[in-house]
Amino acid sequence: MKRAATRWGLLSALFALAAHAAPPAAKAAPKLITVGPAITQTVFALGAGDRVVGVDDSSAALPEASKVGSVGYQRALSAEGVLSLGAGLLLGSAEAGPPAVLEQLKGAGMTVETFANEPTVEAARTRIQGIADRLGTPDKGRALVAKLDEDLRKAADRVARVKGTKPPRILAIYARGAGTMMVAGSGTVAGTLIRLTGGVNAAESMQGYKPLGAEAVVEAAPEFVLLPASSVPTVGGAEGLAKLPGLSQVKGWKLVTVEDVDFMGLGPGLGRAVARVQDAVAPAAAEKGGAK
Repeated sequence: MKRAATRWGLLSALFALAAHAAPPAAKAAPKLITVGPAITQTVFALGAGDRVVGVDDSSAALPEASKVGSVGYQRALSAEGVLSLGAGLLLGSAEAGPPAVLEQLKGAGMTVETFANEPTVEAARTRIQGIADRLGTPDKGRALVAKLDEDLRKAADRVARVKGTKPPRILAIYARGAGTMMVAGSGTVAGTLIRLTGGVNAAESMQGYKPLGAEAVVEAAPEFVLLPASSVPTVGGAEGLAKLPGLSQVKGWKLVTVEDVDFMGLGPGLGRAVARVQDAVAPAAAEKGGAK
């Protein structure tokens, strides 16, 4: 009996020692709020979508983000609305705000980090890797950047194959109904997208977004009109656009679309968006090349 009791005592002591020496259980990764389409697209592409409990309105166009809570327009966030979702971390674009609300969130114990949203490929690479580092998945970030670079290399190869031909003129329009029609000039996401396809932004002489003007559209003489996909029904499709002042006077243009998130932000889906536009305008480029 004494021997059995001794063995039991030793086993109990060993178990107690092991329990004491065991590392504490890892803390669960905090739930996320993502603000800005490029930010949201990146978080999901990095495999952290299961942590996202809220997105801004512009990010909700992503199918994978459409079923989580909404925190509203990215520039007009509400501290109460964000905090009600129970997230510990907000990742947002530089447009996220207003600043006073972000300070309220920090004061309530939430971690808030924003990333620059310049419409350049280099900024997209930096943003993807920065988000990956913040989420503790740097290797996934590097892989995502490498995939983006490979997609853009393929796009550049397509451009090189038609070198010497007249590039297609593309007019990008941000439309939320006939009452909100803006042309995307230089320094915009759409402008960068057009350049990467090998096309010419028909509104390059304008800076940023400007109201759609009939005279300017006629002068731009677009061969293609680029719209976010969700805008097509709101403007009545190509038929509706063709009735607008300016576009009604330009003959022969064709409608091209990209996903909303790719029109508004340069994320990991940029290469796919470039290829989509190239597929739409390539036949015209090929015809020009053959006719030359």
